[in-house]
Amino acid sequence: MRVARSRELVARGFAAAAVARVMQISRQALYRTPTLRRPPQRQPLTDPVEQVIVEEAITNQTDGYRMVTAFVSRRLGRPVNRKRVLRVLRERKLIQRRRPLERRKRPGFFRVERPRQLWQLDMTSVWVAEHGWCYLNAIIDCCTREIVAWELSLRCRADEAIALVDRAVAAHGIQPGELTLGSDNGSAFTARRFREKLAGLGIRHRRGGYRDPESQAFIESWFGKLKQREVWLNEYETLDDARRGIGGYVDRYHHRPHSGLNYRTPAEVARTWEDQPELQKQAV
Repeated sequence: MRVARSRELVARGFAAAAVARVMQISRQALYRTPTLRRPPQRQPLTDPVEQVIVEEAITNQTDGYRMVTAFVSRRLGRPVNRKRVLRVLRERKLIQRRRPLERRKRPGFFRVERPRQLWQLDMTSVWVAEHGWCYLNAIIDCCTREIVAWELSLRCRADEAIALVDRAVAAHGIQPGELTLGSDNGSAFTARRFREKLAGLGIRHRRGGYRDPESQAFIESWFGKLKQREVWLNEYETLDDARRGIGGYVDRYHHRPHSGLNYRTPAEVARTWEDQPELQKQAV
């Protein structure tokens, strides 16, 4: 402000030296021509591979550079160095925040060796303008990472969980003693009716620890990505709108590379087991 006022006085005819002495600024500040600072200009993309990297990173903003590398490799039909992808994302300010390395260890361990061996069931809430909070129950296969069944309803009782399990068991032809179903300790999953239903179907019930979401890591992770990529980006007016949106995401998810599957899609992994049924027999 002092420099601007001093320039006004010099423009009205006052001596520059006197103005600078009175205003306590240097005469160089009066003579210097101010220029607007421009933001750093990034070089235009000329390499076609880097153009694809930027396009995939912008399209999949919730994914890290490894997943972006998988998308770029699939689109180009050839391998792409992940360090190159990381460099381009850093230069374009598209790199995602890293997850902290410190994670709590759990003593329990379940080795999954085939489909329909371990499923995880959980419930989360979704806001629908017409009804308020609605409840999404979903079951994931921990081997293929497929969503074997899901349902969005107005209640979250044991009846809704039982109906979902019945539908999933019928659709996939689960035999008694073949499946273990993991869940948390929610009231719907600890209800007597629910436990009796699992026992009648010959399904073992594996409940996680209290306040321990890592025991349900597969379905909890899927719920998190569902909300990042679909629920938080949309406003559902009716229950049908929410069901259409979530159903569309489930269809896209089954054909999307998964980092836990060596960047193959759940549909590709499931097809591998279907094409080679002897592998599943050996695992059993």
